[in-house]
Parts: sequence; structure tokens; C-alpha cells
Amino acid sequence: MPERGFATPGFLALALFGSLATAFLVLPLAILCVQSFTAESYLSFPPPSFGLRWYRTVLADPEWRQAAQSSLTIAAIVTPLSLVVGTLAALGLDRGPMRGRNVIYGILISPMILPHIVLGLGLFRIALDLEIDDSLWSIVPAHLTITIPFVVISVGASLQSFDVGLEKAAQSLGANRFRALWHITLPIIRPGLVGGGIFAFIMSFDEFIITYFLAVQTRTLPLEIFDSLRYQVSPSIAAVSALTIAASAALTVALILRGQVMAGGRIVQ
Repeated sequence: MPERGFATPGFLALALFGSLATAFLVLPLAILCVQSFTAESYLSFPPPSFGLRWYRTVLADPEWRQAAQSSLTIAAIVTPLSLVVGTLAALGLDRGPMRGRNVIYGILISPMILPHIVLGLGLFRIALDLEIDDSLWSIVPAHLTITIPFVVISVGASLQSFDVGLEKAAQSLGANRFRALWHITLPIIRPGLVGGGIFAFIMSFDEFIITYFLAVQTRTLPLEIFDSLRYQVSPSIAAVSALTIAASAALTVALILRGQVMAGGRIVQ
């Protein structure tokens, strides 16, 4: 009988590789967060002294606050729109005819594969022709192109394990298709909706490349960080980055705790 358990060479090698990969991904973020608490006027690791100096500076700076407000405003508009459009698309793919489904699905998720610089150039050209560049009318639709695919995938995964018979049972009891969808389908696939919404918010809030092509006067948080890096590497950038990482991490934890876990083809909530 082959040796089994946690002490096998294969398991130890896998654990070592996983630990190294995790350290490679997490350590730079951890170092940045530690540096953000420096009390000095320069970045170094480890910091000679610690304090909240740069967090107070950032929170009191009107430019940083305006940039954060712009990012939150755009993400707050994009997220519900992504949920509506992405959920309708996922429902159409799940309930629609089989013919051409894979082609349509590939088109819907193609923005996840295409380089954002290509998308940014194309969207910039369209915005110029429509004379809507540097406005929410261009930035919000541009962000939708990269957030909707996440909703389609997340909601589509939930629909794969949804029992359509429950919806038909509701219709047999007098509910129309909309009421059955609203009271039966959507509550059951809620984990997919929550996951898609969180992904959409994070992607919109952190998006830089596409926004860079479309925004001139509008300053989002990623754009403000980029402009600050062009002149100097200030500890304030580390503080802003640490706050952004903390917000993204909190949303990710919420996604893990409230998201969907597939087990045996069913969703465990």
C-alpha cells in the first residue's frame, strides 16, 4: 500500500510550493502596509519610527478625498448596472436556445481576455466620436465592459445548480414569470449575485488603464496614485495603497464568507 497522510514527500513539496507562492504574492503587500505607518518623510523598510502621520495627511487632503469620492461614485453606479445586465444575460444564456450559446458566452466574457489597453483605445475612440469623453457617460459604460463578465460567470454558476422545477411550481400556483423569478429564483441564486456584485465593485474601483484613456479632469483614486508617483514616491501613496488594499481585502473576505461554495454540484450557503 502506498504511504498516505500529510508527511508524504508529494504533500510536503506541494505545501512548500504553495507557501512560496503565497509569500510571493502577500509579502509585497505586507511590506507596503508596514511602510505606510512610517513617521518619516521617506519610505524605508523597516521604518525608523511608526505613526499615523501619512494617514492623517491623506484623509485631510482634498485632492485625495475627491479622488476617492469619484472612484466610489463610479463603482456605486457601475455595480448595480452590472448586476442587472449581467444577471439578465446569464438568465438568457441559461434559459435560451442551445444554438449559438457558446458563441454568445464567449463574446460576453471576451473583455476579461482582451488587454485593457486595447479596450481603452477602442473606447476612447468611441467616446471622442460621441463627444462624451471625460464624463460619467463614457467612464461608466467603459467600466461596465469589464465588470459585466464577472457577473455573468458568477450568476451563471449559481444557475447551473438551480432547480427550474421550483420556478415552474410557483407558476403552477398562480405566479407569473416575473414574480416567480423575483421571489424564487433570485433569492436562491443570491450567493452568485453577491459574488458578482463584489467582483464588479472591486474591478470598477481599482480600474486604471481604461479610465486613464477616458478621464482628463476626472480624477479617480488609481489615477491620483499614478500622477503622484510621476513626481515623487511619498509615504502618502503607501497610506492610500494600504487603505485600498484593506477595502479590497474586506470585500474579498465578505465574498468568501457569503459567497458560494460548490460541493457535489450544489451550492452550500
